[in-house]
Amino acid sequence: MKRKRRNYFINKGFQTEFVVKFCALVAAGCLIFGALLYVFSSRTLTTSFENSRLVMKSTADYILPGLLLGGVVVAFITAFMAAIVVILMSHRLAGPMYRFEKYAQEIGSGKLSSNLKIREKDQFQSMVPAFNAMTQSLNGGLSEIIGVSEKLDVLIEDLSDSSDREKPLKEDIKKVVSELKKYRSDLKKALSYFKIND
Repeated sequence: MKRKRRNYFINKGFQTEFVVKFCALVAAGCLIFGALLYVFSSRTLTTSFENSRLVMKSTADYILPGLLLGGVVVAFITAFMAAIVVILMSHRLAGPMYRFEKYAQEIGSGKLSSNLKIREKDQFQSMVPAFNAMTQSLNGGLSEIIGVSEKLDVLIEDLSDSSDREKPLKEDIKKVVSELKKYRSDLKKALSYFKIND
């Protein structure tokens, strides 16, 4: 079953800024086109009949009203269509960014059991395996530490049972010390996976 995102404004600030800038770019393109057309047509003359009279004007002055009206209409229609396209495209960026942010918060809060999933057509698909591999590595390192901790718990229980006897046997002490050294080594190895700031 495909997951469909109903809300196209996932990150309103990012998407609104994206739409406004894109529409401004479209409007600027229309203005530049109109200005260039006006400048290049100002060197030619156009004749027309207005109210049964022959009128001669520069082509620029003749097309200016139509150019202004047409330019404004085209700019609005193009900006509107561009806004729709940009919203549809930008939610494919904003959606994964939102998911990455929430996933990072989950990892930061200690929840290492979930996998990151985004929709098939969303951008940043290549980052999903990297995030999931990172989580699995953290999970593996933490599992090693938990395993060593459980072994230490068992050893501590054994030690407290042997301390109930009046004198712990020398062999018991040697065995416990040997196991403590091994577990300390395992713990150091598991902890060496994590790099922290000093």
